[in-house]
Amino acid sequence: MKNMEKKPVKTSKPRVKKTSNPKQEKPVIEKVEDVQRLVHLLQVHQIELEHQNQELRIAQEELEVSRNKYVNLFDFSPIPYFTLDLNGAIKEVNLSASKMFGIDRNKLIGKRFASYISLEEKEVFNSFLKTVFSSPVKHTCEVKVMSKDKSLFNVLLEGLEIEDALEPDRRCQVALIDLTEFKHVENSLKKSTEELIILNNTKD
Repeated sequence: MKNMEKKPVKTSKPRVKKTSNPKQEKPVIEKVEDVQRLVHLLQVHQIELEHQNQELRIAQEELEVSRNKYVNLFDFSPIPYFTLDLNGAIKEVNLSASKMFGIDRNKLIGKRFASYISLEEKEVFNSFLKTVFSSPVKHTCEVKVMSKDKSLFNVLLEGLEIEDALEPDRRCQVALIDLTEFKHVENSLKKSTEELIILNNTKD
């Protein structure tokens, strides 16, 4: 028998796949026309924003001018005015009101308006203030207010809620109409009428 030479058996080694770094995807370059259109849209948008900002600045300036006019009218009005918040705290006061109360207006600001009203009429005022903030129309009530020297004034309060774009809190404006002289005349007429009735009865 012939000796058969054994051929060496080739062992197949597993092929190792070469790992290559994935190439970063390059952004797709848009057409020149698309880029130009996008740039144009951005420019138009920028111009619109500039116009809107200009309009806002003009509106803000007009609002400031209107507010300054209102402040001047408020300050120099011959009628005493107070601006109150929901709790009845004084936020603004004009010169006439400061003169009536005999108190510097810087010292009035922040105080409760009810603290200057006679004790028996505080409830009337609180009800009045609540009604003013719950209704868009003007409301009135009669109370007595006390000045620094303890003098009492009969006043008619006229209140109306106001809107101020520069003030986020709700506020109302209250005008004080002095009825003191009117009440004196009314009381004098009432007294004279009573005296005439007594005189007539005595004559009869």
